[in-house]
Order: sequence, then structure tokens, then C-alpha cells
Amino acid sequence: MSFVLCGLIFLIHSVASAANIDPDDDGSQYPYGENVGWLNFEPQQGGGVTVSDTELTGYVWAENIGWINLNPANGGVVNDGNGNLSGYAWGENVGWINFAPTGSGVMIDPATGSFSGYAWGENIGWINFAPTGGGVNTAWRSRGGAGSGGGRGRDVCLIATVANGSPMTNKIMALILLFGSGLIGLAGFRRKFRK
Repeated sequence: MSFVLCGLIFLIHSVASAANIDPDDDGSQYPYGENVGWLNFEPQQGGGVTVSDTELTGYVWAENIGWINLNPANGGVVNDGNGNLSGYAWGENVGWINFAPTGSGVMIDPATGSFSGYAWGENIGWINFAPTGGGVNTAWRSRGGAGSGGGRGRDVCLIATVANGSPMTNKIMALILLFGSGLIGLAGFRRKFRK
């Protein structure tokens, strides 16, 4: 018996989003700080930055101040799942950088992946995430929640039948894949399974 699983497509989509800064390879990886210059979210060395539904991880390189860790042991930049960032990054040469300072903050548009707003470092001042001639973009998109436009995701796949499988086997496989991808919840899974 051979199986064609759309869950594999879902998994590949999730993994493909791991290294996700500047997905169009057009230079959308540079916020700007007036006191520190350009910061690079996708440096050639060091792996760069990864945006997920819960956090930003990795390192940013800035020629004038060195490496900035977005996920240090006593801090970290948090994503609320809708693109609103908070928390603190750490730079050995500059100290803490606040991603949600009073009166500002850094956001990621949940539909486009474009960063906007300002972070604040006591020792370096404001960092603009959408400066003229720069800016940061990510392949990450919101998977749903309050204010995001609904749903737990937009992953859609066609489910192929199990070769030589019975209609009940095909139905069970389809429901497992839909449930696993988050396209239906437990109540919907139970309701569809009883039919």
C-alpha cells in the first residue's frame, strides 16, 4: 500500500520557513540606527535571524557594534503570533535592546512579513525597522489568533486516496491529515469521524 500524505507538504512548508529573512533576496534585511548604522538580519556568517510564531532567534550583525543576540539566556525577543514583538535582545558592546519600548515597538505585518516600528537601546538610541533605503522582511506569516484575520493557517492541500484502500481508510487518513495540519479542530474531527 502506498500513501500520498499532504501532511508532508505541511511539514515541508513549516521547515522551509525556518531561515526566513529576506525571502525575495532583494536586500530586505537592514534596519537602521542613527547612532550605530545598518544592522544585518541576514549576515553571510552566523546564520542570521529566524522568525517563528513565538520568538525571534539568531544573531544580527552590525559593523559598528558587533553581534546582537535575539534570544539571550536572560531575555529574548517574543512574537505574540500576530507579529507584535516584545522583549529584549542583547549586544555585548551595547547592552539590552527593547523591542517594545513605551510609545513605540516593533511589529511584523502578519499578511506581508514586513517589519515596522522602532526598538530602543539605552546605549545606542532608536533602531528604525522600516527606514528609507532599507527595512526587514520575513517569509513568516501569522498562523491566526486575535486580530490576524482568522484561522489557524492557510495551508491547503489535496488529499490523495490510499492506493487499494477502502473508503473508510481513505476517510480516516484525510481526517488525520486535516486534524494534524490544524485545518479542523478536535470537535470537527469527532463530528466528521462519526459520519
